Amino acid sequence: MTHLEAKKFTNQVFDLIKKSETTEDIDKILDTLDIPIKNRMKSDAYPQIKFKLDNGDIDELINNDLIDKNTLTFKKDITEKLTDPLTKLLYSTVWKNGDIKKIKHIIKGIKEVNDNSNEQDDALVFYQFGKYLTKTPGQPIIDQHVLRAFAIYKSTDDNNIETLQKLETLKKTHKTLINEYINWLQSDELTNELKAIAEYTYFIDKLLFATGKTIKFVKPKRKKNTGANR
Repeated sequence: MTHLEAKKFTNQVFDLIKKSETTEDIDKILDTLDIPIKNRMKSDAYPQIKFKLDNGDIDELINNDLIDKNTLTFKKDITEKLTDPLTKLLYSTVWKNGDIKKIKHIIKGIKEVNDNSNEQDDALVFYQFGKYLTKTPGQPIIDQHVLRAFAIYKSTDDNNIETLQKLETLKKTHKTLINEYINWLQSDELTNELKAIAEYTYFIDKLLFATGKTIKFVKPKRKKNTGANR
């Protein structure tokens, strides 16, 4: 997809979002614009999270000596204290994926959901995910695909689109863009009917995830050398 095609397609997505009054309207956009199935968020891999976590939950973990109050990381002897089979299974999965150290960023996001000081400089995806888990209205999930789509929608410079199509790892230089996205989700560009629905941001995130994957810059494959002489 060329940079001009990416801009046109993204604008179409956002134009339809701004007219939507229900989450069903948001979901229909995927089919209306024929967004490829392969680019859509898989519901079996990322089912909607129905629970929420707040400061009280984190305080409970701290009081039960499972989380260190100062570092917001798991206590070193936590595996000796886990008794619930599901908790042990999920902890084992996090351990095997090497994600133990990332938990502190999610916890920090939960604890700082109402803090707009913007001092978090790393692990921005996990930090914002923590804020989302509080289910505070307007706090979304973010990732490279969502931000890629939003950045291209906001861009007024066609010459910068191809650079935005290549956006991958989110860094502290993207903090302003993340804040703009959060503010946009609560802006008058969205209908009041849509914003009144709990978890409306989840459905927009899901749509923009698919949009961002669809418009992502894909490096052309090199043709195989057949070895034939000209």
